[in-house]
Amino acid sequence: MTITHAGPAADLDSAYARHFAGVYAGDALIALQQSFREENIVPLRGFCPPELLQAIRSEASSIMDEHGVDRKFSFEITDNTPRQMTTVGQPVIKEHGPLIHGTYFSPAVKSLLAAVVGEELFTCPYAGEHYVISRLGKSGDTHGWHWDDYSYGFILVLEAPDYREGGFVQAVPHTSWDKQNPDVHGALLKSQVRSYALQPGDAYVIKTDTTMHRVFPIRGENRRTIVNMTLASASDLARNITHETNDALFGGVGTDSGSAR
Repeated sequence: MTITHAGPAADLDSAYARHFAGVYAGDALIALQQSFREENIVPLRGFCPPELLQAIRSEASSIMDEHGVDRKFSFEITDNTPRQMTTVGQPVIKEHGPLIHGTYFSPAVKSLLAAVVGEELFTCPYAGEHYVISRLGKSGDTHGWHWDDYSYGFILVLEAPDYREGGFVQAVPHTSWDKQNPDVHGALLKSQVRSYALQPGDAYVIKTDTTMHRVFPIRGENRRTIVNMTLASASDLARNITHETNDALFGGVGTDSGSAR
């Protein structure tokens, strides 16, 4: 099957479900669960069905080429770590990216991720964090060390350079984010840094509120394009969560009262 345009959500979900049944069954799923328990981040190799990868990549590239905004910040709230990238926020993607939107709301995707992390997952109550696109495309572009507000991030990799050119993911599990006194260097000294190189079509799931993470700076004129999706835990739904860095990087939107679990 080749998907070249948006089809019914059920067809998209079925494509994911069929693919996952062959790739993440039995011992493969058990291994992912064990890795996530130990490291709080795990690559999902070959996550995207081959018949979907090019279509989603084309959709994201078209959105990025037309609507991407260059960003360059350092955030005091994350100990002045840098963000240098091109981004597109949720409202634009919702209008122009049916495959990305359908992936976020796919029951098959949510079911797999919940099985990997070991708890029920929910649609993020803040629509601005449902999904965003970011691209590192210039030498030095990076998504510097940070934590996230909600418990879980799911990142679909659409373009990635060879690891020798940067763009790989680094994570420091079992750390904490004090927004009033962030201490990136302290977290680096106390815990082991783990690094993960990923290929187009891979994904990873990460416990972002307790795992400090970054993308290593790009070297040369290479590109890394990803879709970042946020999922909430049951405990997140009971907390008052702010969205400072998301709103600065991606624009943000108001609370989406129509979000479904």
